[in-house]
Amino acid sequence: MPNSAQVVSIESSDLQKKTGDLFTDRLYRELFKPDGFKKKGKTFSRLHATYGEHYNIQGSAWNSPHEPWRFYVNCGVSFPDIPVHTKGAGMRAFHAHTRLRFLVPESLSEYAITHENFEATLAKVVAHLKKCSSYFAQRHEVLRRSYLDKKYRRGFPHDPDLRSD
Repeated sequence: MPNSAQVVSIESSDLQKKTGDLFTDRLYRELFKPDGFKKKGKTFSRLHATYGEHYNIQGSAWNSPHEPWRFYVNCGVSFPDIPVHTKGAGMRAFHAHTRLRFLVPESLSEYAITHENFEATLAKVVAHLKKCSSYFAQRHEVLRRSYLDKKYRRGFPHDPDLRSD
């Protein structure tokens, strides 16, 4: 029989996992599902006629059984009519991907959820993802051309309208 320290650790670990799952589930229900996205794990995708947009919630490798639950937001774009230069899994399966902060500068590079800031963090992430979705809708043709021409900036297809820091 495990000792009480092991039981607490397991319960804390389950709580930690549940925080990330709860956040991802709420994000899907409140933002992605109503807009027609499909969910696979912690990745959400929606296909349009000429491009696809993809978002992924990536838990930090440094998360512990204690709060906060830290995560990153990855954003990707795909083009159904052209082959991917480099095959891969996860976000690498798409034509291009990067962190949310690269496309939406006012977003954070890393988020940290606690019970106290859960709702506020959810609202901020939703607002930033809406901006990213709008960016993809407006600039997917520029990204497509840069991808085909193999013009990149910081590993993402070059868009002259993005900030240049």
